Amino acid sequence: MRTEIIKELRYARRSGRVLILFASFLFFALLTPVMLKVVLPMVLSGQLAGEASQGISGLTDMTQLDCIRNYMDDVLQIGTIIIAFTLCGLTASEIRDNTWVLPLCAGKRFGRMVGAKLLVFGVLMVLIPIIALLVDYGYSGFLFGFEIGVIPILYGGLLQGIYVLFLLSCLIMWGVLLKRPIPAGFLTLVTAFGIHFISSLLRFGKWTPSGLLVEAQKLMPSVTPSLLIPIAVTVLLIVFMTALTLLRLRQLEWNARAER
Repeated sequence: MRTEIIKELRYARRSGRVLILFASFLFFALLTPVMLKVVLPMVLSGQLAGEASQGISGLTDMTQLDCIRNYMDDVLQIGTIIIAFTLCGLTASEIRDNTWVLPLCAGKRFGRMVGAKLLVFGVLMVLIPIIALLVDYGYSGFLFGFEIGVIPILYGGLLQGIYVLFLLSCLIMWGVLLKRPIPAGFLTLVTAFGIHFISSLLRFGKWTPSGLLVEAQKLMPSVTPSLLIPIAVTVLLIVFMTALTLLRLRQLEWNARAER
């Protein structure tokens, strides 16, 4: 599997996709504190004056925790879209362009090739939310003052990373099923936002992957049923989607080019 991992690392570096994702998360991590500390008060004070301006002072009286939670709420909504269309070709492009034919002829196995993608991009996509959240933590602390330690931040970033692993598994599965990058990205968004909407409507969101984001925003490291249940459900969904991906790959015809 070492060869497959090296191949995915080279692809991640040469394609620039990981750099795009890191820059996107970092942009929001730096933008949110500035927006809440500088831009929002300037806009409100410019539109309102006198007593009205004093009346809304509470709206602009943000703390570091408020800033971090605003960032965590916004970045995963917008970040989900960015991730879906940046990584939508992970498996769809491999099938469409028949780049897996030679490795298969050389005796490579689907499990190793898919596993290498999950491992390499999974590790990277766990690290990116953690690093971005640490940057937001440091910058918001500089502007608003530090209120919490770094452990809750690492905890929140790790839960966000686990959620991103779920998105990555969706992209890999839909890419294999559809063999087209853009449709795979769209259906990943439908899956992610559909689960969030339906679970919120039926009030069982805390048991789904979306529950990880809720737990992450609490910034309270603890092992409770409210945390263990969404983690278990997310892991089961990842295993199911990976198994479905491998099953579908074994059913594809590899002796002919994919339909264009």
